[in-house]
Amino acid sequence: MKIQLAIQVAGGQARRDRPGIETVIEDARMAEDLGFGVVYTPDHFIFERLGTLQTDLPTYDLFFVMSTLAQRTTHIRLGSQVACMLYRHPATTARLFAQIDETSGGRVVAGVGAGWTRAEFDMFGLEFPPIGERLRRMDEAVDIMRGLWANDRFSYEGKYYRVRDAILLPRPVQRPGPPLLLGGSGNGILRRAGRWADVIHMTPAIGGEGTTTIPTVAAFSDAVVREKLAIVSEEAVRAGRPANAVRYASTIYSYGPTSSPTETRQLAEQLSGLFGLSPSELLRHPVVLAGTPEEMAEEIHRRVETHGLWELTVNFADTTQLRVFGESVIPKL
Repeated sequence: MKIQLAIQVAGGQARRDRPGIETVIEDARMAEDLGFGVVYTPDHFIFERLGTLQTDLPTYDLFFVMSTLAQRTTHIRLGSQVACMLYRHPATTARLFAQIDETSGGRVVAGVGAGWTRAEFDMFGLEFPPIGERLRRMDEAVDIMRGLWANDRFSYEGKYYRVRDAILLPRPVQRPGPPLLLGGSGNGILRRAGRWADVIHMTPAIGGEGTTTIPTVAAFSDAVVREKLAIVSEEAVRAGRPANAVRYASTIYSYGPTSSPTETRQLAEQLSGLFGLSPSELLRHPVVLAGTPEEMAEEIHRRVETHGLWELTVNFADTTQLRVFGESVIPKL
C-alpha cells in the first residue's frame, strides 16, 4: 500500500489554542519532520464551519503562507487547498504559483477551485455568480495559467478573460507546470477533473449552496465516492487520457483519536445521530477519521484498497494531535 499524507494549516479547524503565523510555521515544520508529504493552505477571507462564520480566527493570504513556508521548510511540498480562481486575475495566480515554485525548488502543488463560501463574496462586495458561471470562469483561468506556464508568449481570448502575447517569467521549476489539484465533488468538477486535473481532491459538493450544511456533508458518503470516481475515470477516457490518470485525494475535517475500541464505538454513536448516519457509516465517512492508532491505520488501508485513495490530508486541532498521529499512525502505514 502506498499513500501520501498531508496536513492542512490555518484551515477550517484553525488552531484556537495559539492562532498566528508562527503556529502555522511550527505545524508545517513538525509535519515535515514526522514524514508528511504535503502541507496545504486554504484560500479564504474568513473561515466558515457548518454555516457559522469563524470571526475570531485570523485568515492569512494563501500565497503569503506558501511563500513563508517555502523559506521555513526544506522538502515538504507546498499546496493550495484550494486557490479560488475568482479572487485574482489568472495571470496573477499563475505568477504567484510560478515564483513560489522557483523559491521552493519545485515543491508547489497548484490546487484550484471555483469558490464556494457565499458569505466571503458578500462581505467584500464580490460578485457570486451561479455555480455554472463560476466553473466556466475557472475553466478560462486555468487555461490561461497553464498557457502562461508552458509558452514563451501566450494569447487567449475568452468570455471572461483575455491575454495578448503575454510573457510570464520566471516560469515554474516544474515543467510544464506544477501538478494541478482540483477541489470539489459536484458533477461539473468531476468532469473537469477527468479532462485536465492531476488530482481530484474530493469534498462535499457545497459549491451550489454556498455554505456547508449537515445534510450535504452526510450525503458525501463512502458509497458515493465510488460513483464520483467513476465519473472522473469516464471523462478522462473521453478526453483521451488513461482511466486512472487522475489521483484521488480527500481531507479529514472531523478527527477523533480514541484510546480504546470501546471509546471509538461510544464516539461513533455520539456523532452518528448528528449526521443521520449509523455508527459504522460515520466511521467510514470520507471526512471522518476516528479511533485508536490501529483502527485509524486499518481504515486508511481500507480506503486505499477500496477507492485507490492516493493522498489523505488531516486537520489537527493542536500540536499534540499532530505529533501523536505522526508517531503512532504513520509507522503503521
